[in-house]
Amino acid sequence: MEGPIGTLARVVMWVGLAAFACSAQASGADKRPSFEEVQAAAKAGSAEAENDLGNRYLQGAGVAKDEVKAAIWYRKAAEQGYAPAQSALGGLYLHGVGVPPDAMQASEWIRKAAEQGEALAQSDLGMMYLKGIAVPQDDTQAILWLRKAAEQGSPAGQYNLASLYQRGGAGLAEDDAEAIRWYGKAAVQAASQLGVRQSRQKLCEYRGENSVWCSEVDAPGAFGPVDDLVAAAEGGDAKAQSALGDMYQRGLGVQKDVAQSADWYRKAAASGYAPAQAMLGYMYYEGIGVTKDIDVGLSLYCKAAAQGNSRARANLEIMQIYGQFDLKECSVRLAR
Repeated sequence: MEGPIGTLARVVMWVGLAAFACSAQASGADKRPSFEEVQAAAKAGSAEAENDLGNRYLQGAGVAKDEVKAAIWYRKAAEQGYAPAQSALGGLYLHGVGVPPDAMQASEWIRKAAEQGEALAQSDLGMMYLKGIAVPQDDTQAILWLRKAAEQGSPAGQYNLASLYQRGGAGLAEDDAEAIRWYGKAAVQAASQLGVRQSRQKLCEYRGENSVWCSEVDAPGAFGPVDDLVAAAEGGDAKAQSALGDMYQRGLGVQKDVAQSADWYRKAAASGYAPAQAMLGYMYYEGIGVTKDIDVGLSLYCKAAAQGNSRARANLEIMQIYGQFDLKECSVRLAR
């Protein structure tokens, strides 16, 4: 049976291409520039716009898919030194997409991007060293570049590094604790990114306390890198505070800690964030991570329900069915 790295080499070398889908989805908000606006900026020489056009042509996003045109625009941006485009162009050469396959060209462009700190390119370069693709096989260089990518938060790099720790590859001692640590860092990120679902599956296979990931393998929701979340949460971001509450409550990417979970929910709830109010209400009602206080729990449920939170509303309605609460009481509680 093929080991994890055998499969990994064929999957992760596409990371540059897979990233385009991620970046397109991430930038698909209302303020995303139109194709015409991007095209105009690209023709004016904007490397970022040239790279964006490459992304759009590669995906067929708002324009007919054209891999050759994608390569042309990536090259324009890459020749200006734009690292994401260099990484992308390297990926195209590696797989012969829109250009003839050329491993040497691939390695040159990927290295240029990696040396500028582009995490996806660093992961690709590490895999090239690991497998000896267009560069001499070198475990030391492989680990160096994969670690750079992983430490920058690249889920592909984190997954690759974790896989090596899991099997004891590339000169690393087998270390399940370290593998789980890196899989966990990847697992909490957006499911659209390469390495995230794979990391969740690996964590699920460890079972025990990691079994929580078995129901999360294909979940689209993401929390993001823990350090980034903590920084945002400490800055007062209620959504980030609530996300940390979720993570600590379930042990997703962090050590399970219901008291910490309650603390973060409390911060978010104080800002009026309904999902956190509902979760903190549940914890007070059941006495999880806090001293049980049904009155406080009900008041929090009422606050969340008043904002349209379906979880809180459903819980209150169930209590009413069983004669444990009258929804009319919420108006009194909200007036306090």
